[in-house]
Amino acid sequence: MEMISSARSIARIRRAKRVKWDCLVVAADYEQLKAIKLANGIQILPTHNLQTADHLEQTTIFIPPIWGNPEAVIEKNSLLIDWLIDKHQQGIEIVATGTGVCLLAHAGLLNGKVATTHWYYFDEFERRYPKVNLQRQHFITQDGSITCTGSINALVDLTLYYIENEFDKEVSQIIEQHYSHEINRTYDKPWFAKGASRHPDEGIIEVQQWMQTHYYQNFDLKALAEMANMSTRNFSRRFKVAVGESVLSYGIDLKVQAAKELLKDTNLSHQDIADRLGYKDNAYFSRQFKLQTKLTAGEYREMVRGKLFNLS
Repeated sequence: MEMISSARSIARIRRAKRVKWDCLVVAADYEQLKAIKLANGIQILPTHNLQTADHLEQTTIFIPPIWGNPEAVIEKNSLLIDWLIDKHQQGIEIVATGTGVCLLAHAGLLNGKVATTHWYYFDEFERRYPKVNLQRQHFITQDGSITCTGSINALVDLTLYYIENEFDKEVSQIIEQHYSHEINRTYDKPWFAKGASRHPDEGIIEVQQWMQTHYYQNFDLKALAEMANMSTRNFSRRFKVAVGESVLSYGIDLKVQAAKELLKDTNLSHQDIADRLGYKDNAYFSRQFKLQTKLTAGEYREMVRGKLFNLS
């Protein structure tokens, strides 16, 4: 919610047209509003309950993770589960995080669909919900109007994607710089998806996976097309449709992301980092880094290092 609020403030300052996107807290019952006490003792006062929320213009419902055994929460929230089923039937998008995914699985909304949950609950989830296609290797899955994230970090990653789409890439980059330098997005569309218009091409996914593990190489369009067993023209078209950017732009994104990690976690010089990324020209690497992040490599390193704990 803080990230969304910050994005709205930035967009308002920049006088962007769309600043109406907001996030509201809804209580999981139909009773009078009262404070919700979280497991850590913090209390949150919802602005709506399930009844009054029906009158809101809803685009996405976020289900938070559940602390402890999710089955106890499921047993106490039959009204919420019925409400979620109704909203799903209305075509409203639902995003669940961690063991909050169990609410959707219990409702039968994930039967025959891909999903993920928190890693420590994989075995129990698979035992309880055998009709769900659990994706243990993915932190984010998307199937139709339902998105599942395995952790809070994955939800933050997804939120950045939403911010970029609702506003623009510049707003998303500012939010990332302030909130989450540790994010390592797998794709520009950061999920494993099935059966939706946003589903990445399987042939393209294989090339992406190779590029992700060989980011230190110089990416050659013709060689990548041959890897996918496609003509260069067809490969370029399908890649852009699936990923949302050109092959070479995607390759630069991978290199910049790797550079961020090296700047944060090592004392390597900028030239050494450029060498590791397959750039012979440090000046070219520096230009690409600033184009992507709006910061020089030195400024980025100083900023992220400044947020590390100093125990001295």
